[in-house]
Amino acid sequence: MICSNRTLCVAAALSLTAGACQQLRPRGLDGADYPGALLEPTALPTQAVWQQQVTARWRRADGEDMERAFPAAVQRRGDALTVVGLSPVGAVGFSVTQTPAGIEVVNNIPDQMVVPPRFILLDVQRALYPWFDGPLPAGERTTTRQGEQISERWTDGALAERTFARLDGEPAGLIRVTYEWAEPGWAAPTRAVLDNGWFGYRLTIATNREIRLGSEELP
Repeated sequence: MICSNRTLCVAAALSLTAGACQQLRPRGLDGADYPGALLEPTALPTQAVWQQQVTARWRRADGEDMERAFPAAVQRRGDALTVVGLSPVGAVGFSVTQTPAGIEVVNNIPDQMVVPPRFILLDVQRALYPWFDGPLPAGERTTTRQGEQISERWTDGALAERTFARLDGEPAGLIRVTYEWAEPGWAAPTRAVLDNGWFGYRLTIATNREIRLGSEELP
């Protein structure tokens, strides 16, 4: 089932902000432009579907501020991670699925997927997946992984902020994700804001429903 990172359907936003990225960069974006290695889908321990509303904001090269909002969904089921961007009437505009066999893309809207699918999956995993072993009651921690410094700040047993910085400075700046947790029993935050300082956009992801996939629903 797909109603269709705990977030992130960051993915969907990247696709719809493709025009913005093209104006921010002097050439078409390639998957290799975004450093980092994809985690295995099973690195996210919870199998569920997250229904979301995504708002993307960016500034065009001419200085005009742009904004797009749309429904989306993220699903982790078995060894697959699927991200779906939906039209206002609920039709699937595109889907990106990562499995051990690779990445599969279905695009029902011509020219929508200007931003590579790898960008989509990387931002979903940065915002949604665990990058440390276990939670903290409170405090900060930092680790180095995949050529990046990853830092987290926890408050009252909940993740409040996560940042990513390249050790080689390429790209410069930070990816910063902030979190709100209004549903204590959820594996996903009810709100996550991803500021991508590497490529110049902001994604606000409001999760309005979490549907756990029980063993009877899995292969």
